[in-house]
Amino acid sequence: MKQLVQRNDRDGLIRVGGYFAILFACGYLANLSIGSWWSLPGFLLYGGVWVFATSVVHETSHGTPFRTRWINEAVLFIAGLMVQQVPTGLRWTHARHHSETAVVGRDVEIVLTNPISWHAFLLVQLADSKSIWYYFSRVVMFSFGRIDAAHKDCVPQNQVQRLFREARVFLLVYVAMAVWAVYIHSWWPLLMFLLPRIAGAPVHGIMLATQHIGFGQNLYDHRQTTRTMEVNVLLRFIYWNMNYHVEHHMFPNVPFHALPALHQQIAHDLPPPTPGVLAALREMFDVVKRQQHNPHFTCPHSPA
Repeated sequence: MKQLVQRNDRDGLIRVGGYFAILFACGYLANLSIGSWWSLPGFLLYGGVWVFATSVVHETSHGTPFRTRWINEAVLFIAGLMVQQVPTGLRWTHARHHSETAVVGRDVEIVLTNPISWHAFLLVQLADSKSIWYYFSRVVMFSFGRIDAAHKDCVPQNQVQRLFREARVFLLVYVAMAVWAVYIHSWWPLLMFLLPRIAGAPVHGIMLATQHIGFGQNLYDHRQTTRTMEVNVLLRFIYWNMNYHVEHHMFPNVPFHALPALHQQIAHDLPPPTPGVLAALREMFDVVKRQQHNPHFTCPHSPA
């Protein structure tokens, strides 16, 4: 564990640099496609990569990708701005998610509770129809000095003003983009910097679903509430190794770059990994189908 928890700037900078290089390449293609029928696949691709900024926010909220704190905080702020996730709010609500994973009424990141309806699974979870409004509305709420019950319960009192300040900077940037668009008489700023989060919503919803949907709730064994998947190298890269999600929940202080090594060390004590995103989707569809008749049914994974 002493080796696995070591932080360094090199791995984090390589990963964040690689992610933004891929994002800029996709953004360039999307920009070229504006005004043609190619804009549909172009912006779906661009948005599909853009929403993995949530993985950057997630990792930096843990403070593990970089040894140098100011680099971690700068990357966290920029990535949070891309997906409307205010750093201080996410940091503390996500800490609650780790300490009380899938505990109904306590885990503020639970999207759906068992039993799951088809409408909620397809529209709310996979289509990600509510998260965009949720995060943007929180930016506005915090900007005006108001805080909802979930954040009030998680964020320490001495961090609330910081939460408000961050949200105000976010809102100022979004307003500036709108003013820029009006000034140049073009939708371009909004297309390139706000639309991708909407276009990538289904990718975000699906990847988020693979982490916990279909498993048990109100349990304190991460092996019973969380899914680890085997995925291809490119997805693992832009997902920051979060396919090793059981391992991450069991040892959240292990940086993203050490999760494959951690997996090798503890695989004997974990359920077998799900073989890919499509297999995870099949598991989830099967669970939702079965829950219509048996509300207590969940994925039959158990420790090896």
